[in-house]
Amino acid sequence: MYHHTRRIYSKLIHNPTVLNSILKRNAGHSKWANIKHIKGLKDGQKSMMFTKLSRQMKVAVQLGGSPDPKFNLKLEQVVEQAKRMSMPIATIESILKSTQTDKKQCKSYLIEIKGPGSCIILCDVFTENLHALKQVMATMLKKHSSKFSEGSGGMHFFDEKGIIIVDPLEGNKPEEDVLEIATEHAIESGAEDVQVLEDGYIEFICSTGVFNKVQEALAKLNYKINSASIEFIPNKVQTLSDTDLEICSNLVSKLENHPEIVRVFNNVA
Repeated sequence: MYHHTRRIYSKLIHNPTVLNSILKRNAGHSKWANIKHIKGLKDGQKSMMFTKLSRQMKVAVQLGGSPDPKFNLKLEQVVEQAKRMSMPIATIESILKSTQTDKKQCKSYLIEIKGPGSCIILCDVFTENLHALKQVMATMLKKHSSKFSEGSGGMHFFDEKGIIIVDPLEGNKPEEDVLEIATEHAIESGAEDVQVLEDGYIEFICSTGVFNKVQEALAKLNYKINSASIEFIPNKVQTLSDTDLEICSNLVSKLENHPEIVRVFNNVA
């Protein structure tokens, strides 16, 4: 989890009336917007990230029907992300090969949780035994003032978007200038929103339908893509007390460390 409150400059690209204004905000789409992957990972963190990417590849093969990235768009996206995270090619190939021989009937599920202070937590899981996994999760939730959410009402608090983070521009330009340049390129590439993150990294947000197109356009504009993924972004955030925030942080950390939980999202302000 990335807990640091960051200064962000942002423009909403899909609304032409704001092209000449700069919105400064402190939390972006969430106080916990996950940019730790641009900071460099310690060995333990890298091992966990590789485990998560491995499971994401298996999910992509299951959903896309092919272990060949050339014929599976979702798999191609995950493989590219794994390469950016310096996962060895041999490891990637081994994972893809294992999907053809692995007899486990794992399936992908999205689990909703009502967390501390009525926040919403989404868990993207990949397991062969959902009942057993939920039993383990239930113990975690009980210890952290949380419970499984009935139905799928929590999904209304999120939008599924493509998130593309690129390396800082050269030349140590002022953040306002960086935003102006990035805004023009976001419009040109088809992105909906752009933000300047801390240390100059730039985040482009787009609809899932143009995710690959935007990446290709940004690459042609000489941006170096640091990470690219499809994520659930909160459209309505929940403010927590300091106590609930700490409880929620501990819960999310435990959920993220479970090998069958691929990704975790939340709507904490």
